[in-house]
Amino acid sequence: MPAPSVAIEQPVLTSAPRRFVLFRHRVVAESELGPTIRDAFGELYACVEASGANPGGPPFVIYHSGSQPGVRWDIDICAPVAAPMVAPPCFEYLEMPSCIVVSLLHVGPYDTLGEAYAQIETYVAEHGLAKAGPPREFYYSEPEVPPAETRTLIEWPVNQP
Repeated sequence: MPAPSVAIEQPVLTSAPRRFVLFRHRVVAESELGPTIRDAFGELYACVEASGANPGGPPFVIYHSGSQPGVRWDIDICAPVAAPMVAPPCFEYLEMPSCIVVSLLHVGPYDTLGEAYAQIETYVAEHGLAKAGPPREFYYSEPEVPPAETRTLIEWPVNQP
């Protein structure tokens, strides 16, 4: 799934595809969020490669409702794969069904993602939508990309009225 070629400056209602996902669940302190995600992505993609599976899109994180921003995060660190597979030890596997999401591409530092989430919250309320699951952040930029150019796609599953 390539990143949109231009920033989606306003939230849009769209369809997320079915995904096959290898993941690791973690509850981490705010101060450990970045290193935990980085290390888990490395382990997940090493596992994908060792298993002979093909990656199925960019890495992403699901942020569960048990999270307390600024304190701790309840997350699933995910590596999509191209086809179903059996999870190796220490990882879990999930088939995510296709669903309707509100999506927004954020270009900028991670510490400004709150602005994108606020836009999504407003869109959901203004369009009478109901959240249908936790948000997901897809990471399209390599670590060496300058923060101002970092591309993060947010998807938030919703139910239409």
